[in-house]
Amino acid sequence: MRITSINRKESNEYNLELNTEPKLEQAVFDHFQLQAARDSRLKHIAFSKLENSGLILHTRGLVDSVNSDGLASLIEDLLTNAESIVARENASTKQEANLMDDQKNAIIEAAAIKLGIPIK
Repeated sequence: MRITSINRKESNEYNLELNTEPKLEQAVFDHFQLQAARDSRLKHIAFSKLENSGLILHTRGLVDSVNSDGLASLIEDLLTNAESIVARENASTKQEANLMDDQKNAIIEAAAIKLGIPIK
């Protein structure tokens, strides 16, 4: 996931809203926030996301007081990792749903054979 820009309208000296590509989904943000909380380099920054917003950085002070060396890259890496986690979770959920469908279909087919009636 890439940070594409700062949303000037929603940003100020204490908060920055970052636009991302693709658009930041809530599930990705949730995993990002868990990772960011464990990273000592981000200890002076809080993060939030509002509905239909990008990633919001709350610096608890002036933005220039934050060590910004590599900050965008670090955030992008954590977002990309969070995006991968969500993709794996979604794939796992889809795989489980397919397995349940396969099991259900097998039961229905077996019942149709035993009862000698067609499936519609």
